Amino acid sequence: MELKQLKYFVEVAKREHISEAALELNVAQSAISRHIHNLENELETSLFYRRGRNVFLTAEGKQLLEYAKQILEQVDLTLSQFQTQVQQQQSVYTIGYVDGSIGQILPQVLQTIENELSLSLIPTLLDEQETLQALRAQEIDFALTTVTTTDPTFEIVPLVEETYVLYGDLHAPMMNVPNPPLSHILKQPLYLLEPIPTDFKTYLITHADKPVRVLNQEQFARFILRNQKGFVLAPTYVNLYSQNQQWKKISLSHTDFKKTLHLIYRRDLQKPLRDEVIQIIMTHIQQRSVYH
Repeated sequence: MELKQLKYFVEVAKREHISEAALELNVAQSAISRHIHNLENELETSLFYRRGRNVFLTAEGKQLLEYAKQILEQVDLTLSQFQTQVQQQQSVYTIGYVDGSIGQILPQVLQTIENELSLSLIPTLLDEQETLQALRAQEIDFALTTVTTTDPTFEIVPLVEETYVLYGDLHAPMMNVPNPPLSHILKQPLYLLEPIPTDFKTYLITHADKPVRVLNQEQFARFILRNQKGFVLAPTYVNLYSQNQQWKKISLSHTDFKKTLHLIYRRDLQKPLRDEVIQIIMTHIQQRSVYH
């Protein structure tokens, strides 16, 4: 028994005429007759009897009609539910991002996309090394990350450059020298305020003359600075303000301590308004390249 047979059977029962059913279904009359005949053979019973040019349901045909309608209605409902689910999935974008300055403005960017394009955006925090793997596995649609790749299946769009600053005592000699070389910085007691890229952190810990400590709270960084325990290296967007101007900051943009934030996505990504989403991400992040 096939769905097509039940569909033809219901239409013939409804119109009580094979030729009219064929016209409605845009199918050859012979094809409908053949399917009805095969259905009767499979059920081993007659479903219609003729009276003139019309056909009418037998008792068995009436019984089958009730079942057939229920089956076809359930099939239509199932198809509709799956189509709706696919449409909903198509209108949802998952964006993976790495810890850093992008987290400061990404919520506003996502809100803009949802408001302007009526899409749903789901952010998910990933480790730098996880972003490309998540893209390949189609676990995310876009990645905002400082890693890059030569894989031709990805489109890579440079967005902004992430830089870092050094905080230190206002009167410390190094804080009053324009563009102090990294070699001088590495001789000082250093504290790293997260998030700091893993490769930067490894380099500093390996090459510094003194032990490098890691902090994860701005309050701890201010404690270090207030008590003149050392220098704090932090992302540019972090603002370790000093009410009494006890310390100051200098930019490290003259050093190699900077990374480019990229937007990466699969070239074969096919979702509604994809290009519009990309344009909003690019425009808003580049416009706010100075985060604080």
